[in-house]
Amino acid sequence: MGVTESLGAVVKAFPQARLVAFADLSSRMILSSAGTLRTTQEHLDLLCNQARACFDDPLFSLSVEAFGEPHGAVVMGSDSVRLFLRSESEPADALCCICDHSIDLAAFVEKIRETLEGITHGG
Repeated sequence: MGVTESLGAVVKAFPQARLVAFADLSSRMILSSAGTLRTTQEHLDLLCNQARACFDDPLFSLSVEAFGEPHGAVVMGSDSVRLFLRSESEPADALCCICDHSIDLAAFVEKIRETLEGITHGG
């Protein structure tokens, strides 16, 4: 299954996921996306930059000392939940997601973790 199909399968399984995007954090680019949220490339670039900011924030050093290198971040907003998940084996690979508050976050994280590792390892 290709990247686009993999992202589409996530959206199909979790309709509350308005956008699921595969990013290359090292190049600051969204490479593929799926979902009902229609957005411009500029907005996708901002989403990728927000993911990078979450993982590169100097305050994360406290979290790294306590828990190890962070691979996920959740940003709660009034109208959505933004979730960023970075591959454990390829830290430049990440999924950037915008979801409704009603999403089953635990099940969603499990699904996107599996999806991201499948994309990263070409599976």
